[in-house]
Amino acid sequence: MLSAATTPQPGLAYGVVRHILPERFGSYAAAELGASPLHVTGLCFNPSCGARFDPSRVWQMYCCGACERASTAEMRAWGHRMALPLLAWRMGKYERHDAAVRARTNAARRYISHAQSLWLADRFDQAGGV
Repeated sequence: MLSAATTPQPGLAYGVVRHILPERFGSYAAAELGASPLHVTGLCFNPSCGARFDPSRVWQMYCCGACERASTAEMRAWGHRMALPLLAWRMGKYERHDAAVRARTNAARRYISHAQSLWLADRFDQAGGV
């Protein structure tokens, strides 16, 4: 018996699939991350953990699933805070005439910079200042 996920959907079999999301940053910047990784191989990237482990994959950043889920939740929370200001900044990035749009864009850019600094400080604090 076919599940809903495997049942062919009418009208989609020959349609063009539009992907508006960019690829993952790890794929997009693979060469750059290979030359300068964000994490130390064999050291858990979860700042609250930081345990040493033997990675089973070259790209493994976390010692366990719980640490990976905690990191995903952390990134989701910070990402949600920054999503709207990122959009506002990009929408007004090239505005030359409307002072209100330029002010909104500058506020968004300042917010993003401030939030990034707070996030980095939070990770530093979670790691015990290391």
